[in-house]
Amino acid sequence: MTLDDQNKVKAAGLTIIRKDDYPQPRIKVSTGTNGGWETLAKYETKAARDRAFKALLENDKIISD
Repeated sequence: MTLDDQNKVKAAGLTIIRKDDYPQPRIKVSTGTNGGWETLAKYETKAARDRAFKALLENDKIISD
């Protein structure tokens, strides 16, 4: 997904999230219109992160990158 695509999706009222493993398992959320990402939450294990990620994706307004 390009930056322009992300901006269109966010303008439509959706939130974009992605998984990240470094420096520790976490979920990041797309912010602003310049392609920035912020940490939404940090987790002790990848399994815990994956469970939370799956739960977030049940919301109709949240999509993954």
